[in-house]
Amino acid sequence: MKKIIMILIAVLMLVSRPPRAHASDCDVDRGPCVAVTGRTEVTLDISPKPVKAMKELFFVVTVRGANVRGPLLLELSMPGMYMGRNEVALKRSPEGSFSGRGVIPRCPTGGKLWQADLTIPGTGRLTYRFHVDR
Repeated sequence: MKKIIMILIAVLMLVSRPPRAHASDCDVDRGPCVAVTGRTEVTLDISPKPVKAMKELFFVVTVRGANVRGPLLLELSMPGMYMGRNEVALKRSPEGSFSGRGVIPRCPTGGKLWQADLTIPGTGRLTYRFHVDR
């Protein structure tokens, strides 16, 4: 009986939590977003601001704490909904940052939450979640 109660409590705790996939952790319209993995700090910035769907956007990634040669690939997706494959190739600039151009499509359901995943070889995978204006 005690085991059943513990299992029910655990299930209720999981069900009552809001899903992480629906939360933004990056307010890219206010400025660059920073993620850390180990000793490496990675900054993502998108312009022009406000970031809008169906407009050409300029993506800039800066890596501090790791020697990354590149190029890098930024994968754009919508949590909870498949919007097709959308990748931005990021090329290394003379200053050491990585940049590229891409477009975020408009979601037919009106969703505004997007996710950018960046894999840095030898360092790890970073995720940024942000809102996009329609």
